Amino acid sequence: MPTVQELYELWAGDEYSDLKKALDQSREPRGAEWLFELFAGLGPKPGQTLLDVGARDAKHAIRLEQEHGLRVTALDPLPLHCERARQAVAEAGADVEVVEGRAEELPLPDGSVDWIWCRDVLSHLDLRRALAEFARVLTPGGSAVVYVTVPTERLDAREAAEMVEAAPLILRTATEIERAADGAGLVTLRVERIGSEWRERMVEDGDWDAVADLLRLARLERRRDELVERYGAVAVDAARNGFLWGVYQLLGKLCPTVYVWERRA
Repeated sequence: MPTVQELYELWAGDEYSDLKKALDQSREPRGAEWLFELFAGLGPKPGQTLLDVGARDAKHAIRLEQEHGLRVTALDPLPLHCERARQAVAEAGADVEVVEGRAEELPLPDGSVDWIWCRDVLSHLDLRRALAEFARVLTPGGSAVVYVTVPTERLDAREAAEMVEAAPLILRTATEIERAADGAGLVTLRVERIGSEWRERMVEDGDWDAVADLLRLARLERRRDELVERYGAVAVDAARNGFLWGVYQLLGKLCPTVYVWERRA
């Protein structure tokens, strides 16, 4: 550990200035588009079937159907999401079937799906039941592309507990997820630790204002009692979690991760 004198001399020196300049340069981080590039690289073929688990407004389902000529089912448990998904499908003229249903009880026959696309959903599910369902509906040799955010060792127990208490969220470690996948009969073909890259890219592209979210967090903490009285604790805690999610990804406390799993033949 440096002395106080050494620290201030460091801050005043040319090397520290050069370090800051180096950190001002982009490292060309991957953005969200990379996930679609990864999927395309796996070789989907026209006419194959794809299930989008947790499709929300079906934006991804529509894109995958249009880019690859797949027969797509968009599944979501919320009637509101399904309504919006059907509207989006109709407006896009896409060949996507929208189905209301849960990942833990997929309303599809055994071995009926060539691909599963699942983004930002595993943290809300009964993991073992959902992955067992993935394996059940996949064809032998079929694959699942799954994006999930996992906690790192930088996220301390108090921070994790506050996030989980404020939302229907389960922060599972990478080890837990990988063991559950193996237990379901899914073979890991690829693991990509995205870390802070997508958030860096969002800041660089102007798609996310990290400073604005930090200001919101600071204001929320200072005015919490007033905001809770006006909007309710559920809304305030949900907002706090939403702002923290991106900040924690940028700081390395949460790590977005992509798995490519294949059903054992």
